[in-house]
Amino acid sequence: MISKLVVVIHVIASIVGIGPAFVLPILTSSAKTGSQLRFVFGLMKKINRFPKTGGITLIVTGILLMIIDKMGLSVLWLNLSLLFFIVIEVIIIGMVEPRLKKLTQLVMSSEGEEIPDGYTTAMNKIAPLEAAVHVLTIVIIILMVVKPV
Repeated sequence: MISKLVVVIHVIASIVGIGPAFVLPILTSSAKTGSQLRFVFGLMKKINRFPKTGGITLIVTGILLMIIDKMGLSVLWLNLSLLFFIVIEVIIIGMVEPRLKKLTQLVMSSEGEEIPDGYTTAMNKIAPLEAAVHVLTIVIIILMVVKPV
């Protein structure tokens, strides 16, 4: 029973943690004016706590499931999932967040309806990192669902 509850929490945490990571790039790319961009970046600041909370919950519930199911690190798909999750966190915390922080300052300090100078160039540097995170996330989801031997 406890195992099923932890799995439910784990799945909910993945939705809460992963959802914004897939939606926010769509929102930023759809903003066509300065005010739309400021709105999206303001929204992003509010939503960003969800991936962090979801990510922490994923780690905790994942470790709990490993303990409950007595798996440890003996399963390849689980080891790969953990490795990819660590890579995702390094990309997000080490590369994406610092760039987004600077970009957020640029956007939020801008005025008028023009897209701030340097915005497109900065987003073009972030986009491949976000794409890598998305691909790794999808691979983790596949590994978690299929659980190949």
